[in-house]
Parts: sequence; structure tokens; C-alpha cells
Amino acid sequence: MIGTKIGKSIAIALTVLAVVVAAAYLVQRFRAKGPAEVQPVSEEMRAVTIFFGNHEADGFASETREVPVAQGFEAQVKLVLAELIKGSHDSDNISAIPQGTELIQVFWVEDTQTLLLDFNKAFTANHPGGSTGEYYTISNIIKTVSANFPQVARVQFLVEGNTIESIAGHYEADRPIEVKKWR
Repeated sequence: MIGTKIGKSIAIALTVLAVVVAAAYLVQRFRAKGPAEVQPVSEEMRAVTIFFGNHEADGFASETREVPVAQGFEAQVKLVLAELIKGSHDSDNISAIPQGTELIQVFWVEDTQTLLLDFNKAFTANHPGGSTGEYYTISNIIKTVSANFPQVARVQFLVEGNTIESIAGHYEADRPIEVKKWR
């Protein structure tokens, strides 16, 4: 019985000694290296140019925005066009994107350098109409895409996965629009 009490005491003493030695070792290493530096995770940003109609509706105004750099071409296009859909930061500039418009999906066909932009129904249903309004809707998108993605030669508008004849009845949109030939 005395042997087991001494054995338990020795085991406890050795455990305490091991903990103290381990703690001293860790403190020594911590002091030698210093605390681990916490690096803030920074999201890489990209400056992009967004186009709107100017306040006189006779030309265009551009705004520079910062957007995160996305993985993949389609994701990057979607981020840039989301800024266009949000509208202008300057109350003098005119957004020609209809209220409620959302960009559902972006498809890139590299072989033909065609960008397919699939919008929700609000893109056509909420368009106020008029040839000038439709011209600015198309132009704001084409100019924004062209300025930020020079590899795009053509843009095709879709609504909920389907081609459309026109956005508001004045300009053909049933086939891809040539970026360089757009007025």
C-alpha cells in the first residue's frame, strides 16, 4: 500500500515536471520567433470603366469603379456589368438599364469571341421604350464591355435563356451585335 502511494506521487510529480518543461520550451520558442504575424487577407481589386448616358442625352459619361478580381472570365464580366446595373454614382448621368434588371448568366464563346448576356424579363418588360432609350441601353452595355474586355468582338442579348428580337422594338437583337460596328 505504501508502494502504491509513493508510485502515484512519483507519477504526479513526473507529469507536473513534464508540463512545466513543455511550457518552458513553448515560451522559449514563442520569444525567439515572436508572435505569428497575422496577414490581412486582401482581395485583389481591378479598376473598370462603366458607361452611362450624359445628362443632356447626347453622349456618354464614364465612371471608374473598383471591382474584385474574379476567377474566370464570365464571373469577371458579371461583376463589371453588375456595377452598370447598379447605376451611376453621379446624379447627372443617366442609366438606361431598366429597373429590376438582373444579369442571370454570362456565357463566353471563345471561338467566335461572342459574349452572351442572359438577363431576367425586367430587361425588356420594364424598358421605358423609345429609340433613344433603347440605343442607350445597348450602347451602355456594349461600351462597358468593350472598354473592359477588348477580346469581345460580339455581344448577344438573351432574356431568360432565349434570344429576343429587340429590347424595345427599335434595334435588332436577335443575333450578336458586332462591338466595333455598333454606332
